[in-house]
Amino acid sequence: MCTTFVAQAPLGCVLHRERGRSIAASRNQAPYHRAISSGCPAEADVTTRDLNSEAEIPRVMPSSPPPRLSAIIPNYNHGAVIGEAIRALAAQVPAPDEIVVVDDASRDDSLSVLAELAAEIPILRVIALPANGGAIAALNRGLLESRGTYVYFGAADDVTCPGLFAAMFGILAAHPQAAFACCEGAVQDLDTGATSLRPPVRPAYSACFLSPAAVAERFRRIDNWILTGTAVVRRDLMTQNGGFDATFGAFADAYAMRRLALLHGCCFAPHLGMVWRINSQGLSRQQAGDPVVSLATLETALAHMRADPAFPPWYPAVFARRWRFGVGRIAVASEPMNAAILMQVSARGVVGRTVLRIATTIGGRTGRLLALGWLTLRERPTSLTGLMKTFVSRRRAHRMIG
Repeated sequence: MCTTFVAQAPLGCVLHRERGRSIAASRNQAPYHRAISSGCPAEADVTTRDLNSEAEIPRVMPSSPPPRLSAIIPNYNHGAVIGEAIRALAAQVPAPDEIVVVDDASRDDSLSVLAELAAEIPILRVIALPANGGAIAALNRGLLESRGTYVYFGAADDVTCPGLFAAMFGILAAHPQAAFACCEGAVQDLDTGATSLRPPVRPAYSACFLSPAAVAERFRRIDNWILTGTAVVRRDLMTQNGGFDATFGAFADAYAMRRLALLHGCCFAPHLGMVWRINSQGLSRQQAGDPVVSLATLETALAHMRADPAFPPWYPAVFARRWRFGVGRIAVASEPMNAAILMQVSARGVVGRTVLRIATTIGGRTGRLLALGWLTLRERPTSLTGLMKTFVSRRRAHRMIG
């Protein structure tokens, strides 16, 4: 049995803010940390569910155009922050036609918070699951329940920036063949207070459509420029993709988005679209910090990529290098450094194991610089020229604004 409650007022646009990212299928998991929104119709078909039945009870409404955008947020024990995410979404211009929150059997006060928000924000629809199934299952349930032509996958603890949907729909209007449009995000580390911009290397320096061939070419240089929390996605293509595959764990959204981009092309704009909040207790960081889980996810991804013609034959080897660098970089930034990850996942060859063992033994700033320098030289995660060009482009844009 699941419960759905919907505000009874006419549909309209209200305020909102925040987000909820993707991940595991265990009941005893940490709150979700990860990646929705666009226009408000005057009326739309609405359904309610009998609290003791899965059967939908349709409420007949005058016919209206299909919703344009559905924002989907999975929630697990984020009652303290999800209101910020929802209000930020509702404040977008255009706002989403619906915000679908899938509560994954939260144990905190999430449902009471969401009930209050639904009374305040008529476009909010809440689906309360009776048992915890993990964030990816919640995202897929939201995709199934959504009614928009486009979908946005958000997180309960992230915040969309003003103008996100206007920018994404602006470029999609010119390139309707694109699987999605995405942009940049600011990463806020709640543990250290540090903020940085993503992606580190832009795939383009002005808003544009990237064909499947252009996407593959960009992936040779860098492949982590698709931020799901900034993306407005064609629902039909995501549904054809089968939604998100839970076997990938925290990597499920990244795999699905890369596959769609390689098959259909996508749009990118150098526009700040969201604030992505991370911390050491987030599920993605926890999985990246577990060598067994990290290696299993890598092997699963490589097996799928090798068998899937959507991915170029050269890509799995490139992806494996970048994966080792990525989890290694997180391990280096941990306090203390995560030696298990560095030695079991990132270290390759006798020299690599020796260098990283020395780095973890030294520790401190010197040890971190040694480890990060070696990983950069060994794995070549991206283009140094691209890093510099992106840095200069952002500085120039900042000066023009300032």
